[in-house]
Amino acid sequence: MDKMNKKMIVVGTLCLSFALAGCTKTDKSLETNQQSKVSTEVSQSTTQNSSSTSNSATKKQIQINVSVEDAIKAYNEAYPNTSITSLELDPSFGVYYYEIKGVDDFKEYEVKINAETGDLKKDREETLDEDEQNGVEKTNESLDLKNIKSLEDVSKIAQDSVGEGTAIEWSLERDLSVTYWEVKVQTGNKEMTVKINAQTGDVLEKKLDD
Repeated sequence: MDKMNKKMIVVGTLCLSFALAGCTKTDKSLETNQQSKVSTEVSQSTTQNSSSTSNSATKKQIQINVSVEDAIKAYNEAYPNTSITSLELDPSFGVYYYEIKGVDDFKEYEVKINAETGDLKKDREETLDEDEQNGVEKTNESLDLKNIKSLEDVSKIAQDSVGEGTAIEWSLERDLSVTYWEVKVQTGNKEMTVKINAQTGDVLEKKLDD
């Protein structure tokens, strides 16, 4: 075999080697990209499942068997001839409690009611400040409890106002002459507070909690 033919064989062999190496590199690159894509999809799926599980857990924790109407009735039986000035419903160690405060002409009272069992505990009694006695605090702070929206109604109003999420805390308060619900809605990692007129159901204010 002459020198020219030998050179051609060597050059051909080198070209074939480079071509095979290039194919192998391309295959590995494609395989790496596919693995990266699968890894990303799994990560996204895990994140979505984690978020869904968290929301489900929040919903499962809410166990309320005692209505607002029944809680108010229980307070009035414990402290007749008084006026309710505030009502809150929120969790304590995983159990929801109503905390209801009220006054007469000389004292302030507070009870806690287990929202699952209805058990009532008289939590506090104390004398009002002198400038709050003789009906002053009663007139200024008493809630208007006539025809108030139910817990279910204001929860739906608040959730619809936010667009998504779950109502997790409620309070009934008064500002000037208006009695309103304040509902905290949890959506993902954020919480929104929605103020709702207790009688009409109108949304008065909506804000993102810090």
